[in-house]
Amino acid sequence: MTAAMKRMQVAQFKRDLSQVLDAAERGEQVVVVRRGKPVALLSPVAKGEGRARLPAPRRPGGLLALAGLLADWTSMEEDIAEVIAARQHVRDRPTTDLG
Repeated sequence: MTAAMKRMQVAQFKRDLSQVLDAAERGEQVVVVRRGKPVALLSPVAKGEGRARLPAPRRPGGLLALAGLLADWTSMEEDIAEVIAARQHVRDRPTTDLG
């Protein structure tokens, strides 16, 4: 870590993110520390480099995977209606207390 780098606690980094990004645009670097240990380095993107390319995920995960599954579910509306209708006729289900 060079003397020009600023150190910043995570809470301060989150609070002052806009100012930290402004500093990065001016060429400054910030080391984010948690409990006194460096955990991240925010630095400006090199001129002419543009937007950094992120690695492509090996396989979809999270909501992206779910969206892909839902796209192939052709009878979704009918299936959901069937589940709702079946649940409305169940008598041993506890009632919801809204008040």
